[in-house]
Amino acid sequence: MKKLIVLGVTLMMALILVACTDKQIKIGVVLPDAAEERWARQDGEFLKKELDALGAGYEYDILFSGADESKELQNVEALITRGAKAIIITTHGSGAAAVDAAKAAGVKVIAHDRMSKSDTNVADFYTTFNSWNVGKEMGKHLVEMAEANGATAENKVDLAIFAGRTADWPNATYFFGGAMEAIQPKLAIFNIITSNKTQVEALAHYTEATFNDAARVALQAAMAPVDTDWNPGTATNLAQAVTAGLTKGSDDVYVLAPNDDTSAAIRIVFGDMDNPYERYYTTGQDASNVTLASLMGDPVKGNGTQTMTVFKDTSKLSKDSVKIAKNIVDGVDGLTGLTSGPSIDGAATAYTTIDVLLASDKQKTYDLIFKTGYKDKNEATFSNIDFSQYE
Repeated sequence: MKKLIVLGVTLMMALILVACTDKQIKIGVVLPDAAEERWARQDGEFLKKELDALGAGYEYDILFSGADESKELQNVEALITRGAKAIIITTHGSGAAAVDAAKAAGVKVIAHDRMSKSDTNVADFYTTFNSWNVGKEMGKHLVEMAEANGATAENKVDLAIFAGRTADWPNATYFFGGAMEAIQPKLAIFNIITSNKTQVEALAHYTEATFNDAARVALQAAMAPVDTDWNPGTATNLAQAVTAGLTKGSDDVYVLAPNDDTSAAIRIVFGDMDNPYERYYTTGQDASNVTLASLMGDPVKGNGTQTMTVFKDTSKLSKDSVKIAKNIVDGVDGLTGLTSGPSIDGAATAYTTIDVLLASDKQKTYDLIFKTGYKDKNEATFSNIDFSQYE
C-alpha cells in the first residue's frame, strides 16, 4: 500500500493532514478539516496526546477529510482495512456513508461532538458537551443582561437571533433550543430585528425533557432564515441584511450568535453601522483566540466586544472519546468510567462539562484558559493584554 507523508506536527500548529501507512491499528480518528483551528490545533492535538498516552496495544491513526464527505468515507474505509476496532469521527455532514461503512464492517463508531447517522444506522456512542445546556447558557446571558439594563415589556430592547448549521444535527438544533428555552418566556422584553421574528414568536416553551419531533420541526423552521452554516462569511451577509436601513428600537442590542467565529463576524457588521448601538451584548462558544482577547479587554484584536462564551474544553471531550475507544478495544462497555446522559438518536451519550466565561470576570477566563495552559498567553492575538494583574 502506497504510503502518504505525514505533514508536520508541532504543538499548537496544524496537525497531520492525512496519515495512511501499512501498519495495523486498533483506533482510527477522522476529523473534518485541518484548515480549521478547532480540528487541527485543538481536538486533533488533544486526541493525539490522549492516544499517545495509551501506549502499546492501542495503535492509532488520525486522518483529515478536507471537508469532503467522499474523502471522509475513504478515510473510514482505509481505517477499517487496517484493523480499526473503534473509529472516532467528527463528520462534515451527516456522516451517513461513513457510519454505514463502519457498521457493515462491525466497527464501533464514536461520534465526536457531531452526530454521525444515516437512515438505517447511527453511531454507537456520542461524546458531547450537552448542546442544550450550552444554548441555555447563551440565552440566559442575554436575558440577564437585558433585565439588568432595565428592559421590560414597556421598554423593549432589540434582539438579533442567529443559528448554526441547521443540518448539523443534533448540535445546532439543541444549541438553538436551549437558548430559546431561556429567551422564550422573556420574549415580551425583546424586539426581534432578524428575519425569523415570526417563527421565533410562534415557538412554544420547549425544554430538553419535553423536546420531541414537533419541537425539532418548529425550532429548525426558526433557524432556517438565519442559518449561518457555521461560516463567518455567511454570518456577515446575514448581519448586513439586518443592519441595512435598520431603525433601532433601543440604545442597546442583544445578539444570539451561535459560536465564536460567527459572533466575531456579526459584531464587526454591527460595529460598522452608521449609528451603532451604544451597548452590545453577544454570545458564542468554543473560546477562540479572538474571543478570548475580547473577553480579556482588547476590542482591537478581539474584533469588538463579545460579552460571553461557553468554554467547551475540547481536551476533556477528546479524553472522553479516547476513553470510549479504549474501553471498546479492552472489551468493556464503552461508557465505563464516564458521565452519561440520555441517548440521542439511539447513540449512547457521554456528557463533558462546560464553563461560562464572561467579559465581566476576566480572572476566571485567565484561570481556566491561561493559567491551566489551555492557551498560550504569548500568542500574538493576546499581545495587547497585561496578564500580570491576574497572575
